[in-house]
Amino acid sequence: MPERLLVVAAKSPQEGRVKTRLAAEGVSSSLCAALAAAFLTDTLAVAMNPAVRANVHLSLDGPAELLPPMSRSLPVFSQTGNSLGERMVQILEQGFTAGYATVCIVGSDSPHLPPAFLIEAFGRLAAGAQTLFGPADDGGYYLVGVHSTSAYHRLFEEIPWSSPETLAVTLRRAEEAGQTVSLLPPWHDIDTLSDLRRLSRDLRRGVVHAPATAALLQTEEFRNVFQ
Repeated sequence: MPERLLVVAAKSPQEGRVKTRLAAEGVSSSLCAALAAAFLTDTLAVAMNPAVRANVHLSLDGPAELLPPMSRSLPVFSQTGNSLGERMVQILEQGFTAGYATVCIVGSDSPHLPPAFLIEAFGRLAAGAQTLFGPADDGGYYLVGVHSTSAYHRLFEEIPWSSPETLAVTLRRAEEAGQTVSLLPPWHDIDTLSDLRRLSRDLRRGVVHAPATAALLQTEEFRNVFQ
């Protein structure tokens, strides 16, 4: 029976539908789409690192024909629901129905996520944690991991999504449900131009790794964005 499933949840890199906060700061829709494709490429490379030892699926919102090449051979879970919580519950249900003992979900907004964080996540779930989160600097989380024995539905109900209280309220739901929860080290998503500048600096310094994103940020178009 399979043990570990890692699901990368992402929007198809379609102009006008991705990186909307960057678009609101003046980044063109075409560059936002290119950036989303690079983020997804790098995130999948991290997910498929052999040291993680997990099967990788994609949960996609949008047309598959716009996906970067390395993602097109991956199994795809449907992504439907009226809220982020409903979509995550559906992803987890599909994973557990397929027979996986543990399922982790990551987004594609942290292309520089260290593979060690994913290794640690599955290790903690195997060691007894029922639910696990990777706290993000903005108050949300970059990863959620759940063991098949977890009463996980309640975790995602009545949550103020995309707010500074997202993780805090989710943790209260976990406490109310009597869940054994573990927290990974904090990390940061790339949502704003300030985040992108920080990532660009870190990539140049070599303290993080995201080659597709690094190559894109070195183009003239992005150098103009950073001026």
